[in-house]
Amino acid sequence: MGIERNKLIGFFGIGIFTYKTISGLSYSFSDLAKDLLILLDSEPSWTFWISELIGLILFVILINIIINRIFENYKTISENVLKYFIWSFSAYFIIQVIQISYPSIKSFFEFEVENLGITEYYGYLGNNYMLYFTQSIFYYLGEIIAIILIYNKTKNE
Repeated sequence: MGIERNKLIGFFGIGIFTYKTISGLSYSFSDLAKDLLILLDSEPSWTFWISELIGLILFVILINIIINRIFENYKTISENVLKYFIWSFSAYFIIQVIQISYPSIKSFFEFEVENLGITEYYGYLGNNYMLYFTQSIFYYLGEIIAIILIYNKTKNE
């Protein structure tokens, strides 16, 4: 069973924009959680670990949901590749607009209230350089889990 060239390119585009949407969405929720925890004067260490875990868990959950939906609806997606490509790009575009807008919106709230939690949080990160390495580990852990989920699903089908 061969696949048409235009469908293959369409699937590639769907994959790219779906992945970027999931990645952007999980990053946005992680960032929002971090900001909320800072606003609530949480300990900087708790803020760091909780926000990173939220990003990782959300990424893995969304990847798993999308993988299952693709396998359940492959025929429909295959028959409407262009439609799903446009949907995946649209979702990506909306997430990007939110990510670009969020810092501006957030700045209105930060300047209204004096919050020492922001200074404490970034001071905590500055004093613990390994946490930046840890952020990378969380990112790559999410990627590895996604690869394992995809591999297991394709191996079983």
